[in-house]
Amino acid sequence: MKRLLVSMDEERYEDLRRLAFEKKAPMADLVRYALEKVFEDQLDRIGGERGLEEYLRDPSGTMTIEEYMESRGIEIPRRRSPKTAASPRPSANGRAGARGPRDQGPRRKLAAARR
Repeated sequence: MKRLLVSMDEERYEDLRRLAFEKKAPMADLVRYALEKVFEDQLDRIGGERGLEEYLRDPSGTMTIEEYMESRGIEIPRRRSPKTAASPRPSANGRAGARGPRDQGPRRKLAAARR
């Protein structure tokens, strides 16, 4: 872990010291937590870019998703070839894709129940 010297005004320092006492946590932990929360997205992006740069320099240390799943004992689902084109399912009134009075959807059912 690297050290960082942070300067702040005396009032902010005392507020942080009091908060650390109330939370029973070191002041440094509170500052680290605040940095992670405030800059979470940006830090994630930078870390992802660093990982991509490392991969581009030397891809030999990586594995495919299939290799990873196999190493963890996760079965890889196989795709099934479609036998026939998908056809729309019939609705409650027997017509494919049409909404009849018995199949009006949740909003109409709710409105009908309020009447």
